[in-house]
Amino acid sequence: MKRVAIVVPRCHPTLVGGAEALAWQHAQLLAGTHAVDVLTSTALDYVSWNNELPVGAEEREGVRIIRFAVARDRGGYFHDLHRRLLAREDSQADGAQRVDWPEALQEEFIRAQGPVCPGLIVHLARHGDEYDVVLFVTYLYPTTYEGSRCLAHRRWALVPTLHDEPLAHFSTIAHMARRAPRLLWNTPAEQRLGERLWGVADGAIIAMAIDTTRARPAAEPAPYLLYSGRIDAHKGCGMLLERFNAYRKRSGADLDLLLTGTDKLGLRPSRHLRYLGFVDEARKAALMAGALAFVHPSPYESLSIVVLEAMAQGTPIIVNGACEVLADHVFASSSGYIFTDGRSFDAAVDAVRGLGAEERLAQGQRARDYVLAHYSRDEVQARLVAEVELLASR
Repeated sequence: MKRVAIVVPRCHPTLVGGAEALAWQHAQLLAGTHAVDVLTSTALDYVSWNNELPVGAEEREGVRIIRFAVARDRGGYFHDLHRRLLAREDSQADGAQRVDWPEALQEEFIRAQGPVCPGLIVHLARHGDEYDVVLFVTYLYPTTYEGSRCLAHRRWALVPTLHDEPLAHFSTIAHMARRAPRLLWNTPAEQRLGERLWGVADGAIIAMAIDTTRARPAAEPAPYLLYSGRIDAHKGCGMLLERFNAYRKRSGADLDLLLTGTDKLGLRPSRHLRYLGFVDEARKAALMAGALAFVHPSPYESLSIVVLEAMAQGTPIIVNGACEVLADHVFASSSGYIFTDGRSFDAAVDAVRGLGAEERLAQGQRARDYVLAHYSRDEVQARLVAEVELLASR
């Protein structure tokens, strides 16, 4: 039985969505035929990187999780560097970003961002060759940047979960991507971005399997839009609140906005703004099935699990057109709506409110068919296993 290590900054059942969910699903898809170790930190919170979980190994669902202590919390030093990074961002004529920091400062930023886990790096340096394959999930943390450099073999792959942000423009990150033996992408749009930013076009699209089980629609007191995930400014949630409030003021519509997930924004719930906190998967699916539309305002996504989950429920999506990945889901499925400003947001909400039953059913079926065709468990598992076998043969 081949041994596979999956390196990811955090791993815990309470962490839903994003790179953590992708890494854990990859571990589960491989666990039946491979011996899988997830190498991760003892942190739960990506903002502070505080050590909250015990150091050491545990078994869960056929996977061994090995946690290593974080050497230091993320503090004011990082936030100062981050402000300097944003201040030194230059805009190009084509709209691209450029970061002109020297590479030594870029590396300093990556380490200051955390999580810095010396034990994890030592483990890979000492035992890396014992793994037939090592997968590094998400490009931007030192667990990937330092971990990939200490391996003595070329049997590893980078799973970037890339979106267009300042760190993606670091030359040090581009160098790491170009020396990766293999890149495993989530979507064609992410792969195109990798080619534009890093000059790498090879690799394979693996993506993530989406639960397509139909849920009974939730019964709520008023028609509602739904957002699920991390509720913070980086995900565009502040802008979503502003545009929803402006829409209601303009239209007078009897419409609620429901949000589920972790509140990093400091929400102030009101009659039409309802924060439901963390909900389990069954409740989330029911809310998606019953929503007038699922709204995702993020400009930065490499896949967006929640959007695909909503599409699997046959629910219309309204997404931020600034994110090429989300726009691709709309274009490729011939369903859903894109907004780029307040006017197009209002138009999208008007459109979903005006859908007739037959038209809504047809659009929902196109969305569901798209997810079934590209993100079924069997298809994703087959693609992932094939890549692991390819890497192991090197």
